[in-house]
Amino acid sequence: MMNMLIPFAEFGNYILFSILAGHVALQFVPEEKKPVIRIPKPVLLLSTLGIIIFTLGPIVQVISFFKEGIGLQQATLSAFTDFQVGKAWTFIGFMATLLWMTIHVQGSRYLQALLLLLMFLGVGYASHSASLSFWSGLFSHTTHFLIVSLWTGILIHVSWFSKKQSNWLRFLRWFTPFALACLVIILISGFIIMFSFVEPQDYMKSWVLPYGQMLLLKHISIIPVIAFAFVNGYLVKKALYLSSFNPRPWLIGETILLMIVFYFTGVLGTLMPPHEIDITVSSEGASPWVEWLLSKDIVAPLHIQFIPSLQTILLMIISLVFLSMIVVSFRKTKPYLGIVFGISFIAALYMGLMLSIAI
Repeated sequence: MMNMLIPFAEFGNYILFSILAGHVALQFVPEEKKPVIRIPKPVLLLSTLGIIIFTLGPIVQVISFFKEGIGLQQATLSAFTDFQVGKAWTFIGFMATLLWMTIHVQGSRYLQALLLLLMFLGVGYASHSASLSFWSGLFSHTTHFLIVSLWTGILIHVSWFSKKQSNWLRFLRWFTPFALACLVIILISGFIIMFSFVEPQDYMKSWVLPYGQMLLLKHISIIPVIAFAFVNGYLVKKALYLSSFNPRPWLIGETILLMIVFYFTGVLGTLMPPHEIDITVSSEGASPWVEWLLSKDIVAPLHIQFIPSLQTILLMIISLVFLSMIVVSFRKTKPYLGIVFGISFIAALYMGLMLSIAI
């Protein structure tokens, strides 16, 4: 049960931070350059309170790990006073409370932005990256999380909470280059974070571990998001020039695919990164799912090769067909089909890659 609740808490954190980031960011955008957005204040207030609850997830994980050895009371005290996740929670909780009060009284947007930025820094402080190399890890994780939340948060607001079909073209004119810049920063910071845990030459080898599995799924799931971003940034803007096209369903589709990325990232955040893959396999074993999928016991030292067969090549080709069908679904004006094709792409490419490795 705990293994299911903690990833859910991480997933919830990503959504709530995104909602708040989008709200704060859009306050700095002139009214004529964004759709009319009406998000209920209780949603924003509950988001700040939800962050206080959901950020308890890593602390609960620490307590459950140590309680058998030193007792529940001592484990709880130690988690809040000795570990970075506990100190970060205290800081984030205090900032979130101040942000709740600022939003409640409709206070300064600059103060809201400062408090939210401090909360992001608190998340970066508690990250695995910061525990390895404090300053570089703090900067890379905070930047990665902040930019992802900004991109996703703005999308959530304009797709789920916009009320009138107005100013879409003006919005897309600035949001398209903004989203492109976000994507570049996300990819660069993401690779910096990844390479601090997994060496480039060990990337494929890490697939035999639960951490590597989630990392692979996260990377694959980003690709259909980029495809949807292309649809929303270029094709939708082109359609708006021609008719009173409603882009909201397509933006909603992009947010749904981003939720899939968030889920994989949430699970990834609960797993311990492997610093020596062979040692991790020897001490903890490989992923049972991978052993079942490949029909063999995986033992160290690992010698992994990428040897695609006809069947796996066909799977990867099929995945590319699913990806191209996202654009086709736009021309058929059926965004739900785009979501189905995006999920199908993830499944087909994942199976094609995993069944191509030989150990």
